[in-house]
Amino acid sequence: MIRRMTRLLVFLCCLFAPFFDAHGLSPDWVKSLTTEEAGAHLNVPPCEIQYTLGWNNWITAGKASLKVREAGGFWRADATAASTGFARTLWKYDCEMNSIIHRGSLKSHFLQHSETDSEETCRYRVAFGGNDVVTESLVHPKTGVAVTSTVVCPFGPMEDLLSVILYTRSLELRNGQKITRVVQPWDKPYLTTFHVLGRETLAFDGKKHPCIKIGLQIRKIDRSSLVLSAYKKMKTATIWVSDDKLRVPIEMHAEVFVGYMSARMSGLKMLSGGDAKAALPGNMTVKAPAN
Repeated sequence: MIRRMTRLLVFLCCLFAPFFDAHGLSPDWVKSLTTEEAGAHLNVPPCEIQYTLGWNNWITAGKASLKVREAGGFWRADATAASTGFARTLWKYDCEMNSIIHRGSLKSHFLQHSETDSEETCRYRVAFGGNDVVTESLVHPKTGVAVTSTVVCPFGPMEDLLSVILYTRSLELRNGQKITRVVQPWDKPYLTTFHVLGRETLAFDGKKHPCIKIGLQIRKIDRSSLVLSAYKKMKTATIWVSDDKLRVPIEMHAEVFVGYMSARMSGLKMLSGGDAKAALPGNMTVKAPAN
């Protein structure tokens, strides 16, 4: 259960050409997609952000981090999350995510993700193409045999979880604006809409910070038919992003199937010199299964 809760929080914590399949077909919801290019906030200052995760305003449930660095013509974004303290005695959970994003367009290029809980370890490697997404999955139960599979979603383009955050951050984010993108955060696609609800002030680190308040709606997409369905694990979600040149997520709230979850920034470190640089993964190819 902690894996599902933490996934939702990380989810809270795209450049689109027409979305189509190999036969040139498009569902009606394609008309709602945001097609504008990345905006004026295209450049991302290399940084590392820490978050504290909470559950039902009762206990500290975990910690998460996000680091963004330059890697040649790409951004490399690395995210981690883990249960901590009393929550970890109930649900042991750890995950790592590495996203490779084109710096000029903020389009996804490659994603690898690993997560472990008390029942199993799951690993994903995802290659994002203009017209398809190839996903390699490995599921290894604690008491069973590992199963590996590779699937192709013949539709595109899509974004990953971290690239859609950077893309949304780059836009004007005027009050009332809606940004709708197709996102594959792990191994399945979702239709994700960010709605700018207005401006508010949040207290953080003993100071008041002007913030952009953003609502989030998520709907599942069937990988074969592209039919939409409700995402029942999350009822509502709200994100507060600093209304300044950094535009970092400061706080996130979500009503989910197990209660109320929150994430709050606990640290921000700007990176420079060698700390602002990162290497690319040695292998960013995911081979499609043979027909």
